[in-house]
Parts: sequence; C-alpha cells; structure tokens
Amino acid sequence: VLHPGSSLGFKGPELLRAVADGQLSIAEIPTGMVEGDAPMLALTAQPFISTNAFEQRLLYQLAKPVYKKTLQRFKQVTLYTSVWPFSGIYTQRPIAKLADLKGLKMRVYDGTGLAFGKATGVAARKMPFSEVYPAMKAGLLDSMYTSSVSGVDAKSWEVLKYFTRINILGPVNMVNVNLDAWNKLSPQVQEQVLDVAVAMEDEMWNLAGDMDRSSLKTLEENGLKVLDVDKNFRAELDKVGADLRSAWFKKAGADAVAVLKQYNQITGR
Repeated sequence: VLHPGSSLGFKGPELLRAVADGQLSIAEIPTGMVEGDAPMLALTAQPFISTNAFEQRLLYQLAKPVYKKTLQRFKQVTLYTSVWPFSGIYTQRPIAKLADLKGLKMRVYDGTGLAFGKATGVAARKMPFSEVYPAMKAGLLDSMYTSSVSGVDAKSWEVLKYFTRINILGPVNMVNVNLDAWNKLSPQVQEQVLDVAVAMEDEMWNLAGDMDRSSLKTLEENGLKVLDVDKNFRAELDKVGADLRSAWFKKAGADAVAVLKQYNQITGR
C-alpha cells in the first residue's frame, strides 16, 4: 500500500531514521533532506554541483559506494533511485541578477536551500510542500524554489508569475528498505525485486528530462513566464555555489572530498 507525502506522519528529514528504526519498512527518501543525520547523502544536493543530466548521473554513480557504506549505519539498503529536474525559483517579479533575490520570502526544502538563502539575502523557510500554497495565500511566502514538475503540481501560476531556471540542484531520491525487513525475503524474491529495481532506476532517470520539458510547457501555457539565466547572473550564482560547497565539504568529510575529486577529474572542472 502506497502512502504519499507525509500521510503516515513522517516528514522528509525523519524518513532515514524511520526506516532505520523499523517504523517504516520502506520509504522514498530525498537525500538532501536527511543531511542532519547523514551529511554525505546530501552530496548530490549541493548547489550547482551538476549542470546537466550526464553530470547528475555521473555524480550519483561515483557516490554510490560511499552512500552504501553510509546507509549500513542506518540498517537499510537502496533498491533504486530517481532524480528530479533541476530546481529553479518561482517569484512574483522577474529575477535577473543576484541582488534581485534579496528580501524574498522563499520556501525551500533542504539545507542547501537554507544555506543559499543565507548567502543571498533570501528569507528562506523550510516547510513541507503541502503547506506552501496556504502560506502563499496568507502572504507568509512570496517565492519558492523547486522543479518545473512540482511547480505544475502546485499550480504555481495561481499565486506566482515567473520561473527563473537557476538550476541550483537536481535532487536525488532513494527508495530504501529496512535491512531486517529485506533479510526476511527469500534470496529468490530479493533477486526478483532487484531486477525490477534496476529497470525502475533507468526508467526514472530517463524520464526526468521528458518531465521537465513537458512541465515547462504547461507552466507557460498557464501564463507563467519561464526565464533563463544570462552569463553574468550565472557567474554570480556559480560563485555562491562554490563558496557553499566549500563549506559543506569541510563538514561532510574525506569520503565526500574523494568523490568530488574524481568527479572533477572526469568533468574537467
């Protein structure tokens, strides 16, 4: 039985421990939301660390062995992962440079968003997606950062006017199962589940681009203006991203630094 959102009472940051403790046998966990418990898992959620679908997949593949080691401490294994299209910023006014961000009251969904807000003068608030629309209507928020897909799900055009594609991150979600629950399955059933999981992972990663293009079209069809970032704004964002990543890697430790070094060698950064 599927229980969407936080219908079982567990919010995103609580899911890693809920699976570890056996409160949930299986859950889809946004990696960027659980860095309070496992900083390493937020590697793929660092600002501007990847810029396209190839880099998204490469970074995860390089991080996969370290993720596996990290998850062993939390008594769970990953069946498959999926990726979201890159997140941009939804606002009521156009955003053309870094200074335009100052003073926004923005909903974010992870530590990266909070750090980005602090670095750019944004009043960032982390809250469940289900609370965003009422907060917008009440004037508690005037912006949010999320993907084109989530923007469509939220009917963002009803309260916001612009979507600026800053592409701050393309979040990775992992579907994890409690190790005790997993070990109760026979080897034959485990093999069958893993076969399905491999196919699911490929399908989910390949779908991200199609979903992004379709969602961008839907946003525009409903009157929301989709804006790209020019090279000057991109340079400003890249500088912020580099500073935030540097601070995060000091916290995340040697394993994260080793993955980043390998990633940079392949991508030429």
